[in-house]
Amino acid sequence: MLHVRGIENLELTRDQAVLTIGNFDGVHKGHQRIVEAVLAESKRTGGPACVYTFRPHPQEVLRPGTTVKLLTHYDEKIQILESLGIDVVVEEPFSQEFFTLSAEDFFAKVIVRGFKAVSVFVGHDFAFGKNREGNLDLLRSLCADRRIKLTVVAPEEAEGEIVSSTRIRNALVEGRVAEAGRLMGRPFFYRGVVVKGDQRGRLLGFPTANLKLENKLALPHGVYATWAIIDRGSRRDKIPSVTNLGVRPTFIEKVTTEGILPVVVESHLILGDGETIDLYGETLEVQFVERFRDERKFTSFEELKNQIAFDREHAREYFRITESSVNKLPN
Repeated sequence: MLHVRGIENLELTRDQAVLTIGNFDGVHKGHQRIVEAVLAESKRTGGPACVYTFRPHPQEVLRPGTTVKLLTHYDEKIQILESLGIDVVVEEPFSQEFFTLSAEDFFAKVIVRGFKAVSVFVGHDFAFGKNREGNLDLLRSLCADRRIKLTVVAPEEAEGEIVSSTRIRNALVEGRVAEAGRLMGRPFFYRGVVVKGDQRGRLLGFPTANLKLENKLALPHGVYATWAIIDRGSRRDKIPSVTNLGVRPTFIEKVTTEGILPVVVESHLILGDGETIDLYGETLEVQFVERFRDERKFTSFEELKNQIAFDREHAREYFRITESSVNKLPN
């Protein structure tokens, strides 16, 4: 897949580009519906399937001080689009200057001169140009003048409501990770390098892989059933796990000067008898599939140990596995 920063740096090697435009945060089922339409048209015409998106999220530029709670990091979004079969992704560095482009200038710069698109697919709520002045009626008129095929893709619905990034965010901030996963078409996840913790889990008899929380949407503190995905190049191992996300209140001795406690992701991998995995320094993806309970403070280490054992068995039952079974993703 070709990945380009900025439309001015795009040089396509194939004509008849099929294009869609948007933020695509989460690349959820609604986005996937648009991508599927683009891929089908690309296969029909032989032109490249293209996505034009933005980095950072426009709201962070237009509203200084705003931090958008991302469902996927920008790089994760690119990887997902590539896995779906997209040929070209152009990430536009979004700026105040770019925002001042009129709808007509945006159309000319991006769709006509940049991609030389012959077919464009957009969502039902698509708008473009300064102050989102370009609506679907204007886009239809501009495309008709250039003989560009325009398709407005109907929204994806689930349980009678439109699937949207906002709906998914609302589910996640309330801990409804299973619902969010259904709307996204994949579990919400954190990904990062496993760092060395304080070894308390190991001392309690439940060693954990500690992951530094990424700068994306934060789930409510609590205990979750999770999949631990270990990426080893040609192979991805998928192992059931139980994960605590929070500040570990049982071990808190004092609050930091700022009054803010560091959030950690601690995953206990459910392995077979005698199995161990050294994950320090490895990239781990933790996928959240069900929320079990709130994080809470225990009165003793023994009480905590018993609760962890219960959580492990709860997760084992949830995944319907035995001590000796470990699921694998296909290579």
